[in-house]
Amino acid sequence: MMKFPLLRKAGLYRLLVSLGWGFGAAASLFVAPAGAASSDYPSRAVTIVVPWPAGGTTDLAARKFAEPLAKRLGESVVIQNKPGATGIVGAASVAHSRPDGYTLLLASAETHAINPYTYGKLPYDAAKDFIPIAAFATNPYSIVARANFPAATVKDLVEVVKKSPGKYTYSSAGLGSASQIVMEMFKREAGLQILHVPFQGEAPAVTALMGGEVDMMVLPAGRAQVLSSGKKIKVYAVTTPQRFPGLPAVPTLKEEGYQNLQVANWFSLMAPANTPKAVISKISAAVNDILQDPHTEPMLATLGLGVFQPSMTPSEFARFVAQERQRWGDVVREAKIRIQKK
Repeated sequence: MMKFPLLRKAGLYRLLVSLGWGFGAAASLFVAPAGAASSDYPSRAVTIVVPWPAGGTTDLAARKFAEPLAKRLGESVVIQNKPGATGIVGAASVAHSRPDGYTLLLASAETHAINPYTYGKLPYDAAKDFIPIAAFATNPYSIVARANFPAATVKDLVEVVKKSPGKYTYSSAGLGSASQIVMEMFKREAGLQILHVPFQGEAPAVTALMGGEVDMMVLPAGRAQVLSSGKKIKVYAVTTPQRFPGLPAVPTLKEEGYQNLQVANWFSLMAPANTPKAVISKISAAVNDILQDPHTEPMLATLGLGVFQPSMTPSEFARFVAQERQRWGDVVREAKIRIQKK
């Protein structure tokens, strides 16, 4: 019979032997059978790390989604905000956390398709350090301009800008932000030259637009809906394949002839690499069940978001993320967008 010096020191070894336990019985106290840890998952609260400040659209979406997710998992779901460096701080914390399914990341195009290209080096590998589980919401964008911009349609806007290359400006939520990259996509497709004016966040970028300091920008469609209702901005098109329900009169860029410009941010759940497959499958099934619930669409619509469709298996979603990384990455490289980390 194999002996355990450390156990002998504690006196536990003699106790096990006196009870007639051999090596296998003793070891079973310390090594759980394969799959046992995931078979009863979850047995305590699950934490979703949101790598953005509290109160923003991403944070609110996570909090709303946490409620039905908790019901399906049978345990509470806690939201923990870890903002910083366009999602890098929170993403890195999850990448290096224990892979047991109890710490998940609210991932998006920024954390997994944009940051890998805009930053020279990340404290996580977007492709290797995470397991994509499932996406649950889309955040569609819109092309908008100041209220007095001299164009009524997308066609007019393109014509006006092309007549004076480099004259007009657009604001964004910051260098390397999704709002900048979507506008760069539009510029590339339409052949436009528009000067970029980055701000520290969406709020000051919108303020500059409404104040006439800049001419146009890309905004989440839900935010554009609110501002356009007060005639504070003009909304020309949305970037999704279908029209945005909150802006039914606004055409899609596809309708305007830009077939390749169908893009939206997406919110999803990801886990650290090496998280058990059984845990991944259970979370994925819960998310996809929520997506089929008729209450989900109106719940997300209150935030200006759409339901992610179609629902995907973890492997299908992993392929989607890889494709997104390539698509956003192509634009970042072409526009030479680079954030130098100190």
